[in-house]
Amino acid sequence: MKIIYTNISPVTKSYTNINHIYYLKKQNPKKVYLCVWDNFVFEHPVFEKGLDHTTNKVQKLQENIEILEKLMNHLNLDYKIIYLSEAMDRLLKNSEYSKLLHKILSKVKIEDLNKGSEIDYIPFNQISFSKINYIIADYLISMYLPELFPELCLTAPNFYLTSERFRVFSKKIDDHLSTTYSKYESPKPIFVKRVPVIIHPEKEEIPSIEMSEEKIRNIVGNYFKSKKISNIEINDLFDVLGEVLGRLEKPKTKKQSIELISKHFYDYFSKVNKIVQKENAKERTKSLFISKTDEFEKKIKPLNEIKLKILSFCDGSNTSLDISRKTEIKLSTISTYFNYLKTQGLITNSRKPKRTADSIVISLKDMA
Repeated sequence: MKIIYTNISPVTKSYTNINHIYYLKKQNPKKVYLCVWDNFVFEHPVFEKGLDHTTNKVQKLQENIEILEKLMNHLNLDYKIIYLSEAMDRLLKNSEYSKLLHKILSKVKIEDLNKGSEIDYIPFNQISFSKINYIIADYLISMYLPELFPELCLTAPNFYLTSERFRVFSKKIDDHLSTTYSKYESPKPIFVKRVPVIIHPEKEEIPSIEMSEEKIRNIVGNYFKSKKISNIEINDLFDVLGEVLGRLEKPKTKKQSIELISKHFYDYFSKVNKIVQKENAKERTKSLFISKTDEFEKKIKPLNEIKLKILSFCDGSNTSLDISRKTEIKLSTISTYFNYLKTQGLITNSRKPKRTADSIVISLKDMA
């Protein structure tokens, strides 16, 4: 059974992320675990620029993820989404895995990173030190997923779908894991190959679904302004766009290339837009991960039968009065327990509160 773990950084609704989903479908997986690199997205300057006064970071990220979720539904992929921030928190709370991460990081040298510039189409010179940390942590998360997310995963992923940049670190990771006992086998890497990254050299913008054709043309024009347009790059790019558009007309001159590439990009996004408008994203579920005794004492132990009953009705559609009527619990009791549940971060602070987690995971191995 092919179980694939993969990661994605939806800074924008770019074609590189959309292509990642189509490449994932090509692997014919039985199950997919998609890790959203929310840490990295929130750190990215292009993501910051895309925000306005009406949208906060979390909302913007969810908008970008929703496109990919709808696409996965369209392609009939059976998937679960996790977030890097939570996954790393669980990884680092486990002393064994935390030590393993830092040991591997200690083996990475600057000269190893220089090899990244030799990989086609990967803008490796823009990589940050935090991203190096994420890359290595992400692979360990994929390997130990059943222990880190037991509520989502029972069988460890046997494949790890990622970009070519992972090659820079894969040997260091393999060398160290080969000397470390684990009941889980390392997932086999699958590399998403030959994806030209058309990026504005100054603004670092990549063509994405919300852009006008003129904006896309500006990015494409500036990208090719000081470089030669190679037939190999055109062919590889058109293979990517062809996953949605089918066979494409090839340009004959540089000027024609910029115009045609821009048009194909716009048509590509228009077609993807039509696809996702017909789909619905799955409702996301979150878990509360407890690995420390003081967390258990504070958040879980006080959850008596009445509090649990109230929590079960906190789905965002009931007021305190509604819950009082449905449970036949006094309104004063509901109000008192609401205050407790809000203080503990178990429900949202709103008139119709919603649970912040739909399941509770207690890690006895790490309990201290």
